[in-house]
Amino acid sequence: MNNNFTAVRIFVGLLMLISSAAALQADLLTIDTVATGEFYQADRSSISQQLYSEKELIDDSIVSSNDDFNRPKLVKLLADTRKVVLTFDDGPHPRTTPKVLEILKRRRVQAIFFVLGLQAAKYPELVKQIHDEGHLIGNHSYSHKNLAQLSDSALNEELDRTSRLIESITGAQPQYLRPPYGAMNSKVLAASRQRGMKVVLWTIDPKDWLQKSEASILQQTERQLGMSSGRLRGGALLLHDIYPSTVRALEPILDRLATHEYTVARINNLDASTDNFWANAAPALSRDEGFPKRFNPDITGHKLLISLLKPEQNNLRTPMAILKAHKTGNLLAYLIKNPCEKFFNQQYSL
Repeated sequence: MNNNFTAVRIFVGLLMLISSAAALQADLLTIDTVATGEFYQADRSSISQQLYSEKELIDDSIVSSNDDFNRPKLVKLLADTRKVVLTFDDGPHPRTTPKVLEILKRRRVQAIFFVLGLQAAKYPELVKQIHDEGHLIGNHSYSHKNLAQLSDSALNEELDRTSRLIESITGAQPQYLRPPYGAMNSKVLAASRQRGMKVVLWTIDPKDWLQKSEASILQQTERQLGMSSGRLRGGALLLHDIYPSTVRALEPILDRLATHEYTVARINNLDASTDNFWANAAPALSRDEGFPKRFNPDITGHKLLISLLKPEQNNLRTPMAILKAHKTGNLLAYLIKNPCEKFFNQQYSL
């Protein structure tokens, strides 16, 4: 009797373990938009393949037209330059997309947003804002399915439904297509060309959809652009405007690009034979529009430190001179020769 009861308990335990594993797998195979806890269900087989081998999905040899932007063509156009094309997938999202647009506007940078039809249907005002602020809008399918695995009718529905939505909001049909996961076959390519859309892939992928740390996103971007090794190269950067971590990483990325004197290009102005990049009136990214690099001693609340590092306007003492004097072992002599009247007129408890 006891043996039978033990066997039943073991069997029930195994069932519970299997159920838990299945639930965990379901979570892993769901794209989490994080910003407000919204979810859309992605094609499971495609997600599974992307997690392990992107090459299984993306066949660059399929896209051989001069009008399309497969990865070899993007490498040819951008790798030997300091040009970056900013692309954002899977939006728009009401909690994150406006913040991305705010940063781009402040930095005077334009990008291309590959929107999902289901998101455009929910938030048409954001699609209009993207368009009105001068960014390009591309078709990313309606529900983020692997287009290469769909029937003809389902493929047509994914593309047409999204294009109709975009046109109804912006007044213009999208000219660019980014297939979800980059998954293509000859049927997808033919459908794209029949609709007058050019396929656009990417060359730089910090995998912000996988790692939700802005530090990791920034590190991966720097590494793939050659900033870490000193061998700088340009590229088409794949980001997603649905993750808070991507929003947090965006300005530091732009700051790094500015430091290395990159220019942000628009995909519709890329030409292998010219330097016709967006935009002729736009300056290179400013190094001073990112995070401040100046230290304000007032934030410490420490009177002595403030007195030492923030001298009066008529005093020649500067933080750089103080640090230099300290490094050479002459700090005390320097402070005596350059007193701060404000400091000596106040009493401090040391």
